[in-house]
Amino acid sequence: MVRFNHLLLSASVAIGLMATGFTTPMFAQATAANPAKVGELKMALRGLYADHVFWVRDLVISTRLGVKGATAEADEYGLANAKAIGGSIAPIYGQAAADKFTTLFVGHYQAVKGYMKAAFANGFHGNAAQKQAAVAALESNGKAIATFISGANPNLPEGTVYGLLVSHVQHHIMEIDAVAKQDWSSEADAWEPMIKQVFSLSDALADGIAKQFPNKFQ
Repeated sequence: MVRFNHLLLSASVAIGLMATGFTTPMFAQATAANPAKVGELKMALRGLYADHVFWVRDLVISTRLGVKGATAEADEYGLANAKAIGGSIAPIYGQAAADKFTTLFVGHYQAVKGYMKAAFANGFHGNAAQKQAAVAALESNGKAIATFISGANPNLPEGTVYGLLVSHVQHHIMEIDAVAKQDWSSEADAWEPMIKQVFSLSDALADGIAKQFPNKFQ
């Protein structure tokens, strides 16, 4: 039985930074946010999204190597993290919105797993049709997430969010394809760009939230 303390801590930090008084965008005040407070929010969100790429990577490698215990642990943590990311917006936009975002982000996690299964099919040579279907599922999910986020926050345009998600998905795909081939050099090289890109994604979300609710970051 795994322990989710670090996941819950990351989520609670994000929630604590964003919680007090958040209701709807119409109550935001036109006050400049304190950069230090925005920086704290960025670090909290970076923690959640870094855990996402870490646990996906752990799942992919352990699955490729056939280590069932490690695979089960990584999948359990990965799913818990996806739910923590979804739930972290509850104090801002309400539980119904958090439930929706949780469904969408868990869908992203499951779609990444779907691509992994397709890439690992046929003795790790991959199944082209299944990979194409998995990419289509990832694209559809990305569009749904971008539509949801832009609808909640006018400072995060749908096209911008979708572009960040497309780049994020591409990093997942490159890492999975490298592991399928046991190209460990390319897999290792993929980590730094992957983590930097997901930080760009989480930072954009933090900046959008701070701009929408600047009075909460004083």
